[in-house]
Amino acid sequence: MQSSVFNHFYLATCLLCLSLLAGCQSTPANKSAILLAQQGNFESAKQAIRTDYSPNGKSKLLHYLELGMLNHLQGNYERSNVLLSEAQDIIEAQYTISVVESAVALVSGPTYTTYAGKIYHRPLINLYKALNYNALANRAGPNKQQYLDSAMVEMRQLDTYLSNLKEQTGGYNSAGDNEPTSDDLTNRIYRLIQPIFAPNDLLVNIDYKDDAFAHYVSGVLFERSNELDSARIQYQRALGAFENGFTKQYNLNDKKIVSQVHTDLIRVMTKAGGYKNEIRKLNKKLDKAPSVTKTPLLNVIQNVGIGPQRKEFNLLLKADHESKALVMTPILWGTEKERRAQMKWFQMLFADTSVFDIVQNYAMGDIGDVAMGALTKRIPLGPLWDDAQDVGLVQALEYGSRISVTYLEPLQQQVKSAEVWVNGKKTAELDKIYSVSLLTLQDALRNANSEIQVALTREIIKAITAQKTINATGLDQSFAGFAKFATSVVNAVTASADLRQWQSLPAQINYAQIPLSKGTYEITLKTHLSSGKVIEQSEAVTVSDNITLWHTRTFLQQSRVTAPESTFL
Repeated sequence: MQSSVFNHFYLATCLLCLSLLAGCQSTPANKSAILLAQQGNFESAKQAIRTDYSPNGKSKLLHYLELGMLNHLQGNYERSNVLLSEAQDIIEAQYTISVVESAVALVSGPTYTTYAGKIYHRPLINLYKALNYNALANRAGPNKQQYLDSAMVEMRQLDTYLSNLKEQTGGYNSAGDNEPTSDDLTNRIYRLIQPIFAPNDLLVNIDYKDDAFAHYVSGVLFERSNELDSARIQYQRALGAFENGFTKQYNLNDKKIVSQVHTDLIRVMTKAGGYKNEIRKLNKKLDKAPSVTKTPLLNVIQNVGIGPQRKEFNLLLKADHESKALVMTPILWGTEKERRAQMKWFQMLFADTSVFDIVQNYAMGDIGDVAMGALTKRIPLGPLWDDAQDVGLVQALEYGSRISVTYLEPLQQQVKSAEVWVNGKKTAELDKIYSVSLLTLQDALRNANSEIQVALTREIIKAITAQKTINATGLDQSFAGFAKFATSVVNAVTASADLRQWQSLPAQINYAQIPLSKGTYEITLKTHLSSGKVIEQSEAVTVSDNITLWHTRTFLQQSRVTAPESTFL
C-alpha cells in the first residue's frame, strides 16, 4: 500500500516538476518589450514593462532601465534621461546588497534580493544619457550648448566612475570575488564546495576593468564642445585601453580602431598646440602619419540588434557513497538549440574538458554537434567526505537536489558588414567598436562559479534543514523516507535562478567617422546580414559643427520603418 501511494506521489510530483521546468523557459517581460519595440509598438512595450516591473519592487531598477531605453529609442530624450537618472540613483543606493537580503537569498532564492544591476550598467547609463543630450543639441539650434554642457556632466561622472573602477581592479592586472556572509552552517557548506568550483585558469582576462569605448565617446563630445584638453585626456585613455587589451577582449578590429583614435588624438593636440614632441612620438607608432583634416567631421554610432537573453539551466546533484563523490548531471530542457546550448555551457564551465575552444566557439554562436548523452561531472570529495557527512550534506542529497543557475543563449553573429552612404554614394565602412553581447557573456562566465556555489549552498541548506525537521518528528523509517522524498520534490520545484537583466541593450555598437562640409545630407546605412539580407535606412542629418555626433538603433528582424527619429527596423 505504501509502495503504491509512493509511486503515485512520485508520478504526480515528477509531472509537477516538469511543468514548472517548462514554465522557466517562458519569455520575460523585458524581452517581449524590446521585441515589440523593434516592430515600432513602443506604447505596448512600455506597458509590458510597467505591468511586470514595479517602480517600487525588488526589480525596480529594471523598471527605470527598460523604460529609459524605450523612451530613448522613441526619441523622447528628456523623459529617457529622467528615467535613467532614477536608475542611476538605485544603482548607487544598492551598491552593497544588505546582509539581511543576502541571507534571505541563500535560503529562498536570488530573486528575493533587490536587483542591483551589473558593474557595466552604470557607465552605459551615463553614456546613453549623454547621447540623449547630444541628440537634443542636434535639434536645438542656437540653444544647443546647454544640452552639450549637460552631456559633459555625464561624461565627467563617467570618468570618475571608471577611474575608481581601475583603482579597484588594477586595470587589466587583477580581479576579485566576494563570498556570501551568513550563519555558521551556511559558511561551512560554502567553504566545503568552494574548492570544487574554483574558477578555471583558462577563464582569465574577462573582467570588466575599464571602458575604452566610453572614453572615446567622451573625447568626441568634449571635442565637439571645444574642450580640447579634456578631449585629449579622454582620447589618451581610450587609446591606452584599446591598445592594452580592450580590442582583444571584445574581439574588435585592433588595427583600424587604434589608428582611428591615434588620428583623433593627433588632431586635438594639433588644434590645442604645444604638443609637437607628443605628436612626433604618436606618428612613429603608425605606418603612415595621418593627415589632420580641417573639414568638419560626422561621427556615426550605430547600435545594432538585441543582446542575448539570460535563461535558466538546471542540474541534478547527488552524493555517491561508493566513490565518495558528488555527481552533477545537467537536466536538459527546451528546444533542440536550447538543449545543445545548455550542454555546451555545462561542458564549458564544469565538465572535465578543455574549455578554451568551447568558449571561443560559444562566443561565435557555434554550439556545433554536442553529444546529448548523460554527461556528468563527478566531484571527488576525498578527505572532505567526512566533513560533508558531519554537516549532513551526504544524507540531505539522498534523493538528489535540483540546482538552478543561469546560462546565456549563444551569441548570434548576424551582421556581416555595414556601410555609410552619403547622398547616394558609399563613403565609409562601419566598424564594430563595442560588443555588448560579449561583455554580457564574459560577465556571465565570470560569475558562473560563484553563482553555482551559492545555488548549491542554498539547496543543500534547504535539504539539511528539512532533514533535521523530519528527524525531530520521530517518524518511523518508511514514512521518514517518504517525507524526505516529498521535501526533496518541494525543494526542487521551488529552486530558481535570477534571470533579471537589462534586455533592451544592443548586441553591438558600430562606428564610423566621415569628413563632411557643413550642411544637410541624406545618410543611408546599409547593414549586410550573414543571411544575405541587406537592411537599408535613411535619414536627413545636419552637420552644423566641426564635430557632429549622430546615433541610431538598427533592429535586424523587421524591415518596416515605423519608429520615429533614429530608430530603424
